[in-house]
Amino acid sequence: MKLKLILASLTCGASFLLADMVVAPNTLPANAQGFIKQNFPTAQIMLVKRDLDSFDVTLNDGTEIDFNINGQWTSVDGKYKAIPTGFLGQAIVSKVKAAQPNAAIIDVDRKIGGFKFKFNNMMEVYTDMNGNVLGQKFDD
Repeated sequence: MKLKLILASLTCGASFLLADMVVAPNTLPANAQGFIKQNFPTAQIMLVKRDLDSFDVTLNDGTEIDFNINGQWTSVDGKYKAIPTGFLGQAIVSKVKAAQPNAAIIDVDRKIGGFKFKFNNMMEVYTDMNGNVLGQKFDD
């Protein structure tokens, strides 16, 4: 019986360590803070959550940015509004926008070997790290 209680306590304790904790914005790695200042100069950080391997940041305009524990962005979600794309490089952006010329990029996720872009016309475009389009689909 005691063994079951100890195991239950350890399980609860371990799940607590894996849960998101709200932390102060200044606990973000310096490169994550720089990313926000450079790409969202007028935005303010409203909320930062940290777990074992990432930071989730919410800005005052609703944009959500995820960073890995080292401060490298992994996802930028404009919540249905256009996001800045300067952090991606002009060559990548021009190739992706050519795939959906009349739509705005509202979300980008870094994937292994490439990116997934979501547009305001509900299309998703998958690319390699150089922006070469690998596929597209309608996000239903």
